[in-house]
Amino acid sequence: MIKVAVRRGADGSVQSFRVKGHAGYDVEGKDIICSAASAVAYTAAGYFEEKYNPDGRKQTLFEEKSGDFSWKRPRITDRSENIAADAVLDAMVIGFKQIEYSYGSKYLVVSEEEVESHA
Repeated sequence: MIKVAVRRGADGSVQSFRVKGHAGYDVEGKDIICSAASAVAYTAAGYFEEKYNPDGRKQTLFEEKSGDFSWKRPRITDRSENIAADAVLDAMVIGFKQIEYSYGSKYLVVSEEEVESHA
């Protein structure tokens, strides 16, 4: 099973997320649920890598190893950039929830918790 843990700040904004495990829907390389979850996670993380680390010289915003992907939101001070970031991250959460809804919590489950945000 894939477990997606989303941590939100007191303001409701996504501060971090972690995707851990394997769906077990099919064999490795043919598992459409793992592929879908990876696409959703990498798309969101990729947005921030391109926006805030375009040359790849700084510390990356995510860590990954087989079956374990974690990401932490960078400090963003511009209001309009925060609005865009929130939209990307909210869409990501919706994507994960749609996978859970479509295939069931046997393969992927999303949990959310509130944490103190870094303002």
